[in-house]
Amino acid sequence: MITVLVRTILMYGIILISMKIMGKRQLGQMQISEFITAMILSELASLPISDKSIPLIYSLVPLILIISIEVILSFISLKSFSAQKLLESTPTYIMDKGVLNQDALVNTRITINELLVELRIAGFTSLSEIEYIYLEPNGKFSFVPKAQYRQATVEDLSLNASESDPDISIIIDTKVIENGLKYLGKNENWMKKAISPHTANDILLFACNRSGKKTIITKENKK
Repeated sequence: MITVLVRTILMYGIILISMKIMGKRQLGQMQISEFITAMILSELASLPISDKSIPLIYSLVPLILIISIEVILSFISLKSFSAQKLLESTPTYIMDKGVLNQDALVNTRITINELLVELRIAGFTSLSEIEYIYLEPNGKFSFVPKAQYRQATVEDLSLNASESDPDISIIIDTKVIENGLKYLGKNENWMKKAISPHTANDILLFACNRSGKKTIITKENKK
């Protein structure tokens, strides 16, 4: 039992490190090769856990090899446009200038009902509102509406607007985020004055932007 526990923790740590090495986009924007890599990694990790007779090295060697191949291919793809075209998929035009590409639907095995579901999820009510539809390499749809159905922008309304200034978290659930203070160029003395009369132990969230706008949410007192 102890052996299984140790192997499970070890393989979990190795897979976690592997996914970090390959990059965050593995989680939500997988290319075909990346999906295959993730599937193989999960299989290799499960073998020594389920079968104690398999030495760990038998999984570690191919696991490291596959990760190395994936990282090398990603680097080559980044440096070479030709390799990028070979290794990565390209978007598929499902609709072009308001005309539905029915051949593309057949080739991608997408039914009109599936397309309409994705359309509604994106916040549109009719295909007549759409100018372009792309099926992206990660399997997600991108909808570009016709001009009359696009949301009005500040530029469209000829309004003057300042750039948005994001909140920087300084305290999260009583824990002081040192990087947040550094980013704002502040110190703990400033923080204590800013949240007064509260202390860090009272704070669920304290955030502030460069303009000085503060957001303070205190923890609820639960009996």
